[in-house]
Amino acid sequence: MINVEWVVHRSGMHKMYKSSLEIKDADGNQLVTSYAVHRPDGNWSVMLVNRDKEQAHTIRVVFNDGHKKLSFAGPVEWTTFGSEQYVWHDKGERSYADPDGPPAGHTVAGGAESTYTLPKAAITVLRGPVEAP
Repeated sequence: MINVEWVVHRSGMHKMYKSSLEIKDADGNQLVTSYAVHRPDGNWSVMLVNRDKEQAHTIRVVFNDGHKKLSFAGPVEWTTFGSEQYVWHDKGERSYADPDGPPAGHTVAGGAESTYTLPKAAITVLRGPVEAP
């Protein structure tokens, strides 16, 4: 997921940017974390980790360049690997995930009003071009 979907391994300089979400549980723990990168191919890529084992979360992605708000434009590649793609073997301190298949992926529409659903207990990468609405 990291070296194939989020970034492009051995393809040039990637620039990381600060990103954040405000999805927390009742105790104030962050349930979803985000990592944004501008790739050398010109696309933007956001990796989102939904640590919530119980539910999916729907988000809207907004890029802020300090002057204007931007969003994914055109097609967005959506790839996820989560509890639907692996089986968790609970063995106490020796627990492990057993992959059951490849990541799931498809192309979705971009745009300022587009939302993206992050499956429960999953890593999701959104990748595509960005422009002002």
